[in-house]
Amino acid sequence: MLHSHSTAEELLLIDSFLHYCKGTPEDDVLYWEQMLLEHPQLLPEVERARELYLTMQGYPPISLKTAALQRLKDSLDAQEVTTPVRRLSYKWIAAASVVAIALASFLVFNNKKEKSIHYTPLAATGLQDRTRLTLPDGSSVLLSTASRLQLSDNFNKGDRSVYLDGEAYFDVRSNASLPFTVITSKTATTVLGTAFKVRSYPADHHAQIMLASGKVRVEAQSKTMELTPGEEAICEDGAGIKKTNYQPENMQRWIQRKVEFVNADLDQISKTLEEYYGVKVKLEKRPTGKAVRFTGVFNNQQLNVVLDAISFTNEFTYRLENNEVVIRF
Repeated sequence: MLHSHSTAEELLLIDSFLHYCKGTPEDDVLYWEQMLLEHPQLLPEVERARELYLTMQGYPPISLKTAALQRLKDSLDAQEVTTPVRRLSYKWIAAASVVAIALASFLVFNNKKEKSIHYTPLAATGLQDRTRLTLPDGSSVLLSTASRLQLSDNFNKGDRSVYLDGEAYFDVRSNASLPFTVITSKTATTVLGTAFKVRSYPADHHAQIMLASGKVRVEAQSKTMELTPGEEAICEDGAGIKKTNYQPENMQRWIQRKVEFVNADLDQISKTLEEYYGVKVKLEKRPTGKAVRFTGVFNNQQLNVVLDAISFTNEFTYRLENNEVVIRF
C-alpha cells in the first residue's frame, strides 16, 4: 500500500513501481512521474528503491538527486526537443534504468593501437520518441527511437568520442585538432566537421553509415574506408564492409521522420517501420485469404499512431514488447 512515508523496500513490492523502473508500460511510467510531482517527499525513497533495483539487476546505480524535480516538470510529450547536454529527462532515466551503465569502458577501433576510453550515459529514447541534443563542442545530434548515446568523460578536452547504441544523425562542429569519433559495437566513424547518420542497433546484424556532407573515415573489422557525400558504408557481421550510394532524399525523409507508404504490402510495411523506428517487426500469425496493403503519409508521428492507422485498415492487432512490434491477424 502506497503512502507518503513508504520506504524503498515497500516500493519494491509494488508491481507498477517495478514497471516504472523497467520503463514499461508507459502508463505506469507516467503514473509514477506524476506521483513524484505531486508528492516530492517520496523522491529520496524512490531514488533509494531504484538504486536497490539496479543493484539487484547487476547494474551500478545512477544518482537522481541533481535537479530531479526540475526534470520531472519538463514536458513528457515533447518530441524532438533541443536538449542541452547533461540535462537527462526523468522519463529517460526511468526507461533506461534496466540497461543504463553509469560508467563503461570501450575500445576505439584503431589500426595502430587500442585506446581505452570511459563513457557516461548522456541520453536515451524509447520506442515512441526522438530527441535533439547539443553537445559541449556545439555539435548537434538527432537521436532516433530506441537508441542510447554515451559521452566520453574527456569530451571536448582530450577527445570528441561518443558511443552509440541505435541510430543518430550527427551535425559535427569543425575542430581540426580534435576529430569527432562515433563508436558502435561494430564500427568507428571519424570526422573533423561534417553531417552524417549512423545506424547500429544491438539486435541488427549490420551497421550503416550515411554521409550527407564533408568526409568521414569508417573503420570496421580491421578495414578502413573513406566516404564522400551521397555514399554509405555497410558493415555486415562476418562479411566485411562495403560502399554503396544512397538517395539524398531518403536522408531528408528520415530527418523529418516523413513515413510514406504507397500500396505497401506487409513486408514493405515491416521494413519501413524497422528503418524509421528502430524496431523489429514480428508476426505471430500471417494473414490468410486477404492481402495486406496500405497507402498513407505520416509526418513526424509516433509509432503507435502509424500502427493504429495500419491496423485499423488491415484488421490486425499489435503490441509493443521491448524493441519489438508483435502483429497478430
